Amino acid sequence: MSQIIAIASGKGGVGKTLVTASLAVTLARRGRTVLAADADMGLRNLDLLFGVQDEVLYDAVDIMKRRCSAAEAVIPLSPYLDFLAASQKHTWEKVDAPGFQYTLDTLSRTYDYILIDCPPGRGNAYKDAVAIADMVFFVVEPTWSSLRDTGRVMQFCNKHKQFNYAVVFNNFYASRPGYVSPDEAMAALNAEHVAGLLPHDDFVHAAGQDGEIMHVSGENPFFQSLSLMCDALLEERPFAWDEAITLLPSAGTVAVEAGEPVPKAAEAALTLPAAAIEELRQAAASLSPNMTGPSPVEEDKTEPELEVADVQAGSQAVLSLAPRLSVRQRRDQSRAWRSYRR
Repeated sequence: MSQIIAIASGKGGVGKTLVTASLAVTLARRGRTVLAADADMGLRNLDLLFGVQDEVLYDAVDIMKRRCSAAEAVIPLSPYLDFLAASQKHTWEKVDAPGFQYTLDTLSRTYDYILIDCPPGRGNAYKDAVAIADMVFFVVEPTWSSLRDTGRVMQFCNKHKQFNYAVVFNNFYASRPGYVSPDEAMAALNAEHVAGLLPHDDFVHAAGQDGEIMHVSGENPFFQSLSLMCDALLEERPFAWDEAITLLPSAGTVAVEAGEPVPKAAEAALTLPAAAIEELRQAAASLSPNMTGPSPVEEDKTEPELEVADVQAGSQAVLSLAPRLSVRQRRDQSRAWRSYRR
């Protein structure tokens, strides 16, 4: 029998599917047989991260209704990793929950681990997805809204005497304005069990967008943190929090491994198109009547393009000045912007 782990969250968009896919890849690299099962009925996305969206012919509901065998629905991704898709046609309201649970329980006899990508929240869909899980990992991102929603789900579990959960802190920075720090998040949740602390990593997010999550190097900081997470899981010991802290970035940078191909989404993040820079210049000129210097028309066309760092610094300056504007000034700027766009 395998260990069944449900990956859940208080709210959507916190990286739950990314954590499911990358943890499955890391466990498979350790020689454990893993089935990554998508349980977000009607809204599946796990197939996109593995890049097999065009290979899904059957799903879990097809197995339940005996339209196919389990071998026909399960897609092999590597010698130790398989994938089972959720239905895109049926939501949980039309899915037989005991049938889904029986299907996973039957499949568990041939795997070391089954990872379930659950729907967000704490509704009936969540309850049905985690009903047979030995452990539940709640994924939280460095925002107060995510922390509050995760705290509510943890309270729900405690109320119903379900203590088989742990928290995965995902997409964190060591220190960056506008983001909750790891220590603040830990203090806010007061989590007794921590499953992992994963850093923000543009390269990993880009690889997920391109369906290349299986090809990210294990030397990547995100996957190094996942390795610490697997150590704690396999050896049944506390997560190495202090060691994971050292892998967190202090600013958002694209971590490109030496010799690795840069995913398409990462290439887009590394450069800002010249057309976008020119549009920003023109917009700034139209929105700032007191601005000195040449207009966009009179500007020297041979002037070198702005670097991405310069644009980011300029955006920070605009943000710092925004609260000082009066309501009338903001209204005038809004009108000028609409006029410029027309």
